[in-house]
Amino acid sequence: LIRAVALVLLSAACVWADGGAIFKQQCAKCHGDSGKSDTAVGKKMNIPPIAGDAAIAAMSDEDLTKKILASEKHPKGVKNLPAADAGAVATFVKQLAAAK
Repeated sequence: LIRAVALVLLSAACVWADGGAIFKQQCAKCHGDSGKSDTAVGKKMNIPPIAGDAAIAAMSDEDLTKKILASEKHPKGVKNLPAADAGAVATFVKQLAAAK
């Protein structure tokens, strides 16, 4: 019974992953809080902005999740995100991309 409850709680945590919070923790150092890549690191590495990127906005969540996890430029912390967390980040990133 304890294992079943733990599994349910763990599953619920995955479903409710906060993409914005994960983005802020894992991605904003380079991409900026607003996705404009206006950070020192973003400028130094010439990272293109996410905000306003129609191609990213048009991607499916699944394809964007795969792209986030597979990017050679992303640090290990991003590449090793659990699938639910990466999916939540993808959903958040699509919102940034849709912003003008």
